[in-house]
This record gives sequence, structure tokens and C-alpha cells, in this order.
Amino acid sequence: MPFARPRLDFRISSSVYRVETDSLAAEQIAALPDEALSDYAQVLGVLELVPWNGAQLHDENPGGAVRTLPFGRAGMVTYLILDDQRRVDVLNVVRVG
Repeated sequence: MPFARPRLDFRISSSVYRVETDSLAAEQIAALPDEALSDYAQVLGVLELVPWNGAQLHDENPGGAVRTLPFGRAGMVTYLILDDQRRVDVLNVVRVG
């Protein structure tokens, strides 16, 4: 009997979010030092899959759609989740140092 290969299914989950970057945030990303870019890229992966894992921007609104995620040693991304559109808008990217 010949060896049967298992069937692999690589469908992309419909739960993936599309990440868009505001023009101001794009300028901020362009100004990041090279060593911060891989850390920022990891944040994008998180935003595509689990954007609600970020911290709420204001403690008074724990379910708010504006969130923050740290990256690297001194970076912070602020973003807006548009759940009905399965979209995340990156609003602000800052790095201290």
C-alpha cells in the first residue's frame, strides 16, 4: 500500500484583522531606528490576530476600542479597533530613546 500524505488545509481564518496605518503613524514608523523595526513588526502580527489584547487607553472605558501595545524596550503603539470591519487603524507610534 503506498504512503498516503495527510491533507493539509491552509485556509486563512476569517478572524484575521486588516491593519491600516494613519499617515502620521506612517511618518513615525519611518523615523524608527532599524533595531526597533522587528519589534514593531511583531506588534503588527498581534494586531492582525488579537487586537483586543492591548491595554485600553482610558481606565474609565475598559471595553473601549482605542488600545495601546508596547513594543521593544521603549515603544508604544496606539490603535483603534473597528470590529465590524475586522480592521485595526494604527494611530500613533512612539519610541523613547
